[in-house]
Amino acid sequence: MDFAELSFVKPPAKKLRDSSDPLLRSVKQVEKRTFPTGEFFNFDSELAKRTTHFYCALRESAGGSKGSELYGYIVFVRSKLVTRIHKVCVVEGQRGKGVGKWMMGLVLAELRKGGAEKVDLWVDTDREAARRLYLSCGFEEKETVNDYYSAGRHGIRMEVTLAN
Repeated sequence: MDFAELSFVKPPAKKLRDSSDPLLRSVKQVEKRTFPTGEFFNFDSELAKRTTHFYCALRESAGGSKGSELYGYIVFVRSKLVTRIHKVCVVEGQRGKGVGKWMMGLVLAELRKGGAEKVDLWVDTDREAARRLYLSCGFEEKETVNDYYSAGRHGIRMEVTLAN
C-alpha cells in the first residue's frame, strides 16, 4: 500500500452536521456492515460534542470526479488525562494492508504532540486482528470484563502511555 496516495483528514464540523454528506453516509454504511447492531456509533449526536474527534483515511478518486474513497476512520474522545479511542475501522477491502496501523500511528503522534498522557480503548476478546493491531501500536492489555459487550462477549481494556 502506498500511503502517499492517502490523506488523513478531520472533516469540518459543519460538514458532519449534514446527514446528506456523502462522506458521512459512507462512514455510516461501513459502520453498519462492520459492527454488531448494539455497537453502532451514533455519529449524529457524538460528533456534535466538543471533545469528540473524528478522522478519515481517504484516497482521491482518479480525476477527482467521484470525490474521495473511504479507507477507514478513527473516533476518539479527548480529556485532560486520558484519551479514549471509541472506533477504529478499516473498510473491508482495505484490511490487512497496514491502513489501521498507519491511522493509529498518526493519531498517537498527534495526541503525544498535544500532551496526552494515556490512551485507552476496549476491544472484543474475539477480534484477534484488532488486538494484534493495538499490541503492535504499543497498547497493553490491562483488564478483561466478562459480558462487556453482551452475554458471552467479553471486552479487554487496552492502554498505551504516551508521556515520557
